[in-house]
Amino acid sequence: MSGSTNWIYNNYEFENRVNNLAWTISGMYDEDIDSSEKDYSSKDVSLYFAIIAGARRKYLDWNIIKKYIMSRIKKSYNKDILYTLIELILNSVVEDKVISERPGVAEIRSKAYSDVLANYNKIHKEDILQTLRYTFILQAMDKHPAVDGLTRRIIKDIKSIDCNSDLMDILKRIDEIYLTYFEFIINSQIEAGKMSEENIKNVNVDFDTFSDFMYEELYMDEESEIIENEINNISNSMLLESIGEMGDVNLEKSPNRVIYVDEEMAQKIYSKVEYYYGKTFLSEGEIKKIESKHCRNTHEGCRIHFTDGVLRSECNNAFQLKYVTRQKENNIYKYRDNIKLHKRSINKLKESISRILIEESATDRVYSDGGTICSNRAWRIGRSNNNKVFYKDIQNEKGKYVIDILLDASGSQSRNQFNVAIQAYIIAAALTSIGIPNRVMGYLSFLDYTVLKRYRDYDDNINTCENIFEYFAAGNNRDGLAIKATCDALLEREEENKILIVLSDGKPNDVKIGRDRSRSLRGEASYKGIIGVKDTALEVRKARKQGILVLGVFTGKERDLDAEKIIYGKDFIYTRDIERFSDIVAMYLKKIIKN
Repeated sequence: MSGSTNWIYNNYEFENRVNNLAWTISGMYDEDIDSSEKDYSSKDVSLYFAIIAGARRKYLDWNIIKKYIMSRIKKSYNKDILYTLIELILNSVVEDKVISERPGVAEIRSKAYSDVLANYNKIHKEDILQTLRYTFILQAMDKHPAVDGLTRRIIKDIKSIDCNSDLMDILKRIDEIYLTYFEFIINSQIEAGKMSEENIKNVNVDFDTFSDFMYEELYMDEESEIIENEINNISNSMLLESIGEMGDVNLEKSPNRVIYVDEEMAQKIYSKVEYYYGKTFLSEGEIKKIESKHCRNTHEGCRIHFTDGVLRSECNNAFQLKYVTRQKENNIYKYRDNIKLHKRSINKLKESISRILIEESATDRVYSDGGTICSNRAWRIGRSNNNKVFYKDIQNEKGKYVIDILLDASGSQSRNQFNVAIQAYIIAAALTSIGIPNRVMGYLSFLDYTVLKRYRDYDDNINTCENIFEYFAAGNNRDGLAIKATCDALLEREEENKILIVLSDGKPNDVKIGRDRSRSLRGEASYKGIIGVKDTALEVRKARKQGILVLGVFTGKERDLDAEKIIYGKDFIYTRDIERFSDIVAMYLKKIIKN
């Protein structure tokens, strides 16, 4: 959705101006503007898009729209597509209103439109979302660019919507357009260039089914409504699992992202973790022991939840079961869509590591003047100055290997979901097939719980690798606590060489539940920025001191590289392409085994 230029990312003052402008227009100062609603192709375009994003929140019932967006994201809809459709359909409603109220916006729009016209030929024509957005603006300027048949048909359907209709009717039409043109399988066909107008069929969305998002879980009980509302007050992107904000109750909140609740409400919140993520596989005593050991200092008052996920442990949340099932099916579909390539990657990784292990495990024979006599050298005695007629066989003492793969499963990885799942599957399948014990887990935060989802355990058979396709991304991330808790089981393993590989975006980010403002806990501070980075770096160094080899694989933005360097030191690798994850791990393992 955003422009291709990078100048804006180093201009934090301008970024703040863009956000402040949107907040001023909307009057909602605690409402984050999603990155999908911004455009950084030029300064005037950035300002204009910020104004319109604020206007959508001011003149429309944004609570309903946001509830719809979060519900659809939970059903695996693509966030960028939803925001684009909402933008194209509803901008005509809010644009006239904001210009009427603030006439200066007309001049900003004029400058923005001029920049759009200048940049039109530079856009990536294969990006259908950009093409749609630019085409709509150009048509508003009485320009009529040539577009392909698919784009033309989408534009026609969008323009057929009556923007003066009831908002629920408009959202229903958005659903129809999404499912007609952008539903998961069809979207993958578009990417592959296989879409034609002949194989597109209009989808009829049943309104009763469509409007379920207004009721799913949101009004099941008043307690859920209060909890979800408070989460959304802190950040509308913090927790996708729980669908939206749900009422008018306002609990106390802090600018440091500390949610203050009483003890009764805290217990009600904690009861939700199994509802969303499945029952823990540890006993209550084991959990208390882990929390007592690790939930200290920065993490004081936090909790840890180890689970096999909703599909493989007890869970009575029917909606979550459906969601994870669909996400798993989507990930498997993507894997099978290019299965020959992925199987080759597994075999390549397996053969590469096997070859090194065989080479390194070979016995080296060293000749010396003591040891076992070598019969074919005995003739040298008394006849040669080279008296090394004995030999010693030097055995490989490097020992065995065990590997933990820890995947950031927070919302920042949502665009990479299926690629992360596929790459982790490739690595686990290859390691398992050559007998290297490995465990794969994902981590995220739910309120002040750090949730560790176990996809496969060290000694599971190769069939369990398919559980990795249950991976989905949502919520926040408390990296330091996740690394701490993961290392426990790794340290208990008997293998001499313990390796931890962490895939993340290098941006720890979490909230804190405070139960009593008058008795502040040491941990009641925002877990983000330098606080989160320093804590994660400390836990990485502690792990290394205990003999664990830790590698960070960084998938975030280039501007966050400094944070990754602080966390992992020299042992991290930056990749813009998540599809290289398995190759990176292969190179690292070969380096470790050889050295």
